[in-house]
Amino acid sequence: MGEAQMTRALRELVSLHAPTHSELLLDEAVQAAWRQLPSRAGGTPPGELMDRLREQLRGELVAFHQRLPARPYKGSDVSPTPGCSLWLVGIPLTLFPKRDQGFSRVECIVDFRAEGDAWEALRVVKLLPEERGRVMAKAELGGELQFEASAKVGLCLPVPPATLADEVGARLYAKGQVGPFVYEASRMCVETEILQGTGARWRLDDTSSPERVGAESHQLAVVLEVRPGAPRIDAAGYLQAYSDIHWLTQTVGSFWMNLRGALRDFFHSGLPVEAYGEWRDVLPRWLWEQARGGPGSEPAPPPGP
Repeated sequence: MGEAQMTRALRELVSLHAPTHSELLLDEAVQAAWRQLPSRAGGTPPGELMDRLREQLRGELVAFHQRLPARPYKGSDVSPTPGCSLWLVGIPLTLFPKRDQGFSRVECIVDFRAEGDAWEALRVVKLLPEERGRVMAKAELGGELQFEASAKVGLCLPVPPATLADEVGARLYAKGQVGPFVYEASRMCVETEILQGTGARWRLDDTSSPERVGAESHQLAVVLEVRPGAPRIDAAGYLQAYSDIHWLTQTVGSFWMNLRGALRDFFHSGLPVEAYGEWRDVLPRWLWEQARGGPGSEPAPPPGP
């Protein structure tokens, strides 16, 4: 799978945020650890510690969902440009960490693009939660997860495409029964940013309650302003989750600080695990018609290219 199968939104996002290829870097770090001379003080060899870490992290994932729920925005805090409409677009994500204390930091970027070169067709006017707001969720995980976009950019997929979130939970956490799994999540959203009018960025960072940073489901959201007659709107997302460096040093020792280049950067950033998402026709025509009180709630055939 290559660039030809990507939407413009995903191509542009990948050009700015190239894949880290975490599994390959982790394999390379294990090999480097086994080449390191053993410590004169004795103890567990670095190679064995790294092998354990790799096994501990195997199969963890972060993922977007296959659909972005959208509906007209009814809030009174945003005034649209005359003639334009406001839409609330949800961005559900699911985290399945296998490291001891979950993820210490999560960063999410989503970019919207109108078909063709219609840059003026839309703009992001509000992000939810807002900066320093608390993301809280109590969710039953059962939505389908998104993996196709990650395959397009060459990332190894830990589970098959179109897998349900609760099925992933059963596989990664050895549950005896598939779902429903209900998780309570709480993170502080410490940084938000609207990117060039068409994108959104969140950073979730709250390590004060380690028991709450395990398997989680969050829903972020944007408010889009869309002009009348706008063409098809696509979106792409990039998601990264990181470990705390102190946890990493406690787990494998400080030998990783002597690594060089991309390997050292990979460890210093907290062994990020990543995912891409891609969504076509975020506001399909039937949804526009329904919002205007048009012909019924059943989806109509998608508009032509």
